[in-house]
Amino acid sequence: MSAFEFFFSFFGLILGLSVAEVMTGFARVLKRRNRIRMGYVTPLLAVLLLLDLASFWSNTWGMMQSIQISLHLLIIGVIVAGTYFLAASLVFPDDLDEWPSLDAFYDTHKRWVVGGVWLANMVSGIGFTAFVTTPDEFWPNMVSADSLITVATFSAIMGGIALLRDHRLNAAILVAGMATYLF
Repeated sequence: MSAFEFFFSFFGLILGLSVAEVMTGFARVLKRRNRIRMGYVTPLLAVLLLLDLASFWSNTWGMMQSIQISLHLLIIGVIVAGTYFLAASLVFPDDLDEWPSLDAFYDTHKRWVVGGVWLANMVSGIGFTAFVTTPDEFWPNMVSADSLITVATFSAIMGGIALLRDHRLNAAILVAGMATYLF
């Protein structure tokens, strides 16, 4: 097993558990759909998180194949993947009897979810870029126009979801966020 395979099997396992956590939440809700108000913002948040996880997994696969695996890289991987898992575990309630409305659960937990997704992306963007670039390349990569536009757009989307209370606005921002992954 190569160092990359070792790293990615561990990293992929935690990311896979994040996907499983979201899908399990979807399944619990679908089984009880006649007894709870599902709303639309929680499922949209779940889809956005799944798209972000898939994008992250794909980008990491391409970026990590040529770098030296180290303890520091594993620590960054644990922080990022662990943050994703925590965010994924907060998309749907564990006990649906306590939350007859998913919209109420969304209002209570959305900041933690989008904050976790934002944090995972920022830590990985900075941390992994530090490993795949030389010191002379790091800052030009961090402050390039493409990088700054991407970070500003992503931060605006996550911030809008976290700060705005109107579900229609949240839904529009969630759909816009999904579009950034799909187009």
